[in-house]
Amino acid sequence: MIWNNLSAAPFGVGTIVVQGKEFNSEQVTATIKEVIQIVESTLTEAEYSHAKVAGWNASIIEACIAKLKEISKDYKYIVTCAILQNKGAGFYVGSQVYWDNQNDGSASYKHESKSLTAIVNVFALRIN
Repeated sequence: MIWNNLSAAPFGVGTIVVQGKEFNSEQVTATIKEVIQIVESTLTEAEYSHAKVAGWNASIIEACIAKLKEISKDYKYIVTCAILQNKGAGFYVGSQVYWDNQNDGSASYKHESKSLTAIVNVFALRIN
């Protein structure tokens, strides 16, 4: 299965081809989780603070990009991160892409704590 439809696949499921090898999205999801763990102690124990969210968000995105570049420089990466306060409100976000299903892909990771939820999405677009 290629990472071409997140709505039909669970978080982080799929494969993508990198330099003739299959690149498992689980590796990208694990990278996202690794980055989340870098700031997880802050996110897990912290109460949602509007003043701190921008910093947390920037740290997560920058760390994701740095780690993803270590995996492969054959891609342009787009990383999004939404940090939401857990107040019982619903949240829905969608995306649509027009890309090469054989070479491009995406993966997602969701982190939940008592007071907040962080959702990280990665889109990988092959440049070679």
